Amino acid sequence: MKKQKKKRKLKLRRLLLLLLIISVISFALVKASSIKIRSIIIKGNNVLTDQEIIEIADLQDYPSFIKTLSYSVKKKILKNEYVKDVSVSKGILSIKINVTEKRVLYTDLINGVKVTTDGNIKDDRIVCVPNLTNEIPINKKDEFNKAMSKIDSDILCQMSEIKYDPNDIDNDRYYVYMSDGNSVYLTVNKFDKINKYNAILENVGKQNGTLYLDYGDYFEVK
Repeated sequence: MKKQKKKRKLKLRRLLLLLLIISVISFALVKASSIKIRSIIIKGNNVLTDQEIIEIADLQDYPSFIKTLSYSVKKKILKNEYVKDVSVSKGILSIKINVTEKRVLYTDLINGVKVTTDGNIKDDRIVCVPNLTNEIPINKKDEFNKAMSKIDSDILCQMSEIKYDPNDIDNDRYYVYMSDGNSVYLTVNKFDKINKYNAILENVGKQNGTLYLDYGDYFEVK
């Protein structure tokens, strides 16, 4: 009888100990799940703001660090039409988001779209790229887009307007109005020449005029 009582007491103690361990673990998990994300680090974005990315990823309230899954954050961000790719990783109570955006080349005012290296986006946000002010023949559109993709981003930002402007000599000629008041003429096979725009202006000095990069490569003062 005494042995049976001891066994019962031992089993009861073990059961109580097990319940205590389970309670401690459960309490610890509840406490851990309530710990919020402390910092969100975002890199690689130019068009989208940090705040926009945070809201797209549903991180604006700095949710639970444990409950926030990297793949879930990535999936949400990839739904944005400006995002080409994104990597998401977790640090010590932090989320690191590295965004690769689609590169915007120009705004097509006629069709109301942003033209990127990965298709068109219907959006009215302001992006530092030129406005295409007229229609380009369909058979010349792809070549034009490829030529625009060769222009450096800082130069695209200096270009205010661009229009298809063929003449009797060349039907692949374009006119560019720069934000500093100068004009530039280019042919589609010479678009990358405008990447040297700032260096060319250093030799010209503080004069406004027209830079001909289609034929002759010279600057004509107004």
